[in-house]
Amino acid sequence: MIQIITYDISKYESYSVDKYKISAFREIQALDDFEICIIDLASKDLWHYNGINPTNINSVNDFLTLKEAIINSKKSKILIIFPQNEKLYYNFYDGQAKYLSSKQIKDNKDNTINLLSKWLYELEYLNISYEKTNTTVNDSIINADFNFLNIDTTGFEPITYSNNSGKITTIKKERVYLTTLDLSNEEKNIINFIDIYLKDKAKKGKAPKWMDNIKFFNDEELDIKKKENISKIKIIENDNEQIDRQLEKNAEIKSILYTNGDELVRVVLDILDEILEYNSSTFVDEGKEDFLIKKEDVTFIGEIKGVSSAAENKYISQLDVHVQSYLDENQKEGIEENVKGLLIINHQRNKPVEERQKVHEHQIKLATRNGSLIIETSSLLKMYEKYKLGNITKEECKNILKTNIGLLEII
Repeated sequence: MIQIITYDISKYESYSVDKYKISAFREIQALDDFEICIIDLASKDLWHYNGINPTNINSVNDFLTLKEAIINSKKSKILIIFPQNEKLYYNFYDGQAKYLSSKQIKDNKDNTINLLSKWLYELEYLNISYEKTNTTVNDSIINADFNFLNIDTTGFEPITYSNNSGKITTIKKERVYLTTLDLSNEEKNIINFIDIYLKDKAKKGKAPKWMDNIKFFNDEELDIKKKENISKIKIIENDNEQIDRQLEKNAEIKSILYTNGDELVRVVLDILDEILEYNSSTFVDEGKEDFLIKKEDVTFIGEIKGVSSAAENKYISQLDVHVQSYLDENQKEGIEENVKGLLIINHQRNKPVEERQKVHEHQIKLATRNGSLIIETSSLLKMYEKYKLGNITKEECKNILKTNIGLLEII
């Protein structure tokens, strides 16, 4: 029997239950219970990642489970079907419940190979090239969007080649096969491929179960050492996973140094929410200011700008319009409130921070006259770093924003 492990079970609804066991990524059966296990990565829904950069996928924990199963497998033949040129959707924005960015795998090849090698199966120095080809397998002509490169130094053996160009479309190492062929498109493709390349031509007699108890030479010593190594690998992988998550979070926060628009607003508000103990999701955007944060002793009204040019007077004036409008409404209702305007700006965002021009004295004087504060995203990042390292408190962060006017300087 053949196990097909897939993110999209509906693709295989028509397959015979007598021949195939269709398993979801999160519910895999023991690999060695089957002669052949197929891991289908050619599913559009698999290639999604909530992080800000296209370096991973959300199903990484399922990949880790599969990786351990492959390592522990002793007899099953394993076929990994690479995705075609799908889109990887990333940079998920909770506020709109959608992914803000996407990138085709052909434009993200290095990241794709790295994440597969790290989380699923070691690919060593293997590379892939984007070129549409077709390969004949028995009576099937099967398409592929990619082919394999650099296999000479990886220990992989070429198995199938494209019809005209001779590009390598399938490789193997021991019992693991990797293919870029679009096998999951039709059952006939899988049947032909398995019959030619994975079925044993001269099958050995299957060892009886009692042979598992027969130990020879240093079998026991090797089994113990292997289990210890697997345990160490799992600990290291789990540790690295935590490190990667933190690095991704750090990269997302640092993105305020180069992003603009919704991406910039989202991360800046996340930082402000944390240091000011606020929930910006309660803010109703009426097309005026970008945020309004009410504290007991101060209300912050803010604009968030990401621009490729230098800071300009108009941004400070726009902020002041919002502040004065808010004060006018308060005056009508007889409300006394301490209101502070904040302009958080990522100016000259396409340049390295050290090469950016300083905010001009004219803008600083204008902000000082208005009683508002200009905060470069680099300064916001420094203040947030001090808070995360325990050098300043949330109360001190609030007071810095409350009492300073002009340009915020964080050393």
